Amino acid sequence: MKKRRLFQKKGGKHNDGQVPLQITSMADIFMILLVFLLKGIATDTINIAPTNGTKLPIGVNTQMMTEPALQVEISKDAVLIEKDFISRLDNYRIPAGATGPDGLPGFSERLTKEREREKIIAQANDSVKIDSRAIILSDEKVPFSTMKPILRTLAANGYSDVKFAVVKDQ
Repeated sequence: MKKRRLFQKKGGKHNDGQVPLQITSMADIFMILLVFLLKGIATDTINIAPTNGTKLPIGVNTQMMTEPALQVEISKDAVLIEKDFISRLDNYRIPAGATGPDGLPGFSERLTKEREREKIIAQANDSVKIDSRAIILSDEKVPFSTMKPILRTLAANGYSDVKFAVVKDQ
């Protein structure tokens, strides 16, 4: 009889070795892990959508861009900055009679306006910095003779970090 008393709880109930599971604290832990994993996996990519008819080249060594930048689009008929028409092209080429420091009328002036807008925003908000990034959405048929003055003008206006948008090769 003494043996039974040693292994019995007070009140006569038997201890079967099972401990009730605390679900509340485990649910909190799983929720924290879920949020952490989703934050680590999710990336905010920028939305790049060329106009109709512009076919981006295929790229092999690509990486996702997560921060917005000035978008310059070069298509068969025009050069656009942030979807706004800047200058006309003739079959991917700068027209022979085009005037301007870069051969594209209005291109340098628009870049200057974009830079001034960034300066005003940076003065009003200390957390905003003047950006030197630009993304070029160029049709795969644009010749280098058209690309060169555009790149030169971008660099002259402070856009030194230029990246090209491509379609990732599968």
